[in-house]
Amino acid sequence: MDSNRRSVRHLEPKNSSSETSTNDPQRSSTIDSGHGSLSTTTRTPTLDRATTDTLSSSLSRDTPLDDNNAQEDLQQNKTICIRPQSVMVHKCYEQSYVSHIDHPSAFFIQLECFRIKYEQLQMEINEFYSEKSTANTSSSWKRGDYCIVKYNDGQFYRSRIIATPEENKTINSYDVVYIDYGNWNKVRPTDIHSIERKFTTFPAQAIPCSLHKSLPIYGTWCENPDTMNFFEDLVLNKYVDVIFHSKSPRNYWPLSFAELKLSSSKSNVHECMLEQRLIKEVSNEKISQEFYHLLKSADHIIYSIPYEEEEHDDDNDDCP
Repeated sequence: MDSNRRSVRHLEPKNSSSETSTNDPQRSSTIDSGHGSLSTTTRTPTLDRATTDTLSSSLSRDTPLDDNNAQEDLQQNKTICIRPQSVMVHKCYEQSYVSHIDHPSAFFIQLECFRIKYEQLQMEINEFYSEKSTANTSSSWKRGDYCIVKYNDGQFYRSRIIATPEENKTINSYDVVYIDYGNWNKVRPTDIHSIERKFTTFPAQAIPCSLHKSLPIYGTWCENPDTMNFFEDLVLNKYVDVIFHSKSPRNYWPLSFAELKLSSSKSNVHECMLEQRLIKEVSNEKISQEFYHLLKSADHIIYSIPYEEEEHDDDNDDCP
């Protein structure tokens, strides 16, 4: 991945001159391509969540599969859903990893306590799909479908369809988000595989977050490039200690409010940015008021926001 490219910024007002389309392929080209414990050469899209709009999902897929149990697998795929990783509020998750950043109100974190389980899952996924001779090249993939995608490094990763060729006005590419990392990419149909149910029980590891009590001094994040650069330099691809904060009954913002401290120095990220006069301190409810109405259908997929037809099983073990 091109480490010099900047992430695409989401959830900015429509009249922002800096707004970039959700389908812009730049979003996939960030430096954050894997978990910190993996070598750069073996990582895929980014690696270090919270959890309406109607989207098409796996419920409507009508795709033949390339094996003897096609009809059985088809029925299974119709109900496939991968739940977000649950977290406990007010608990400190040390050595977490910031894997991808759109802006300080929308970035992704991976929890260290699930790293070993995830690496084992990745190993099993790659062993399974490296032996499959063909991908599902049917054109019936729908926005919201879960799948396995072969990345540029030759490895396979859990993904979700953001847009079809018809929706992103391309001849032969789908936009997919890598649900364990947070970034997205344009991929060919030949690189998309139906996901086996056994690879869907482990929650998505990219946790979408907003920086606790923080908004730009003025305007939008896109209008404050110095703030964006400072935040990225401070935490992107770095280890942080994170505390997730609870929300009031009036706060409908679906991303988790995260208080970050650098694991190396224990410096509080919010306080550092306040000292530099790069942000203003606001209530988390104010963040919700600023951004909630800007959420689009693609954001529900990218930030793992459940929608009406989708059900998540929350009986999920948290970190020990």
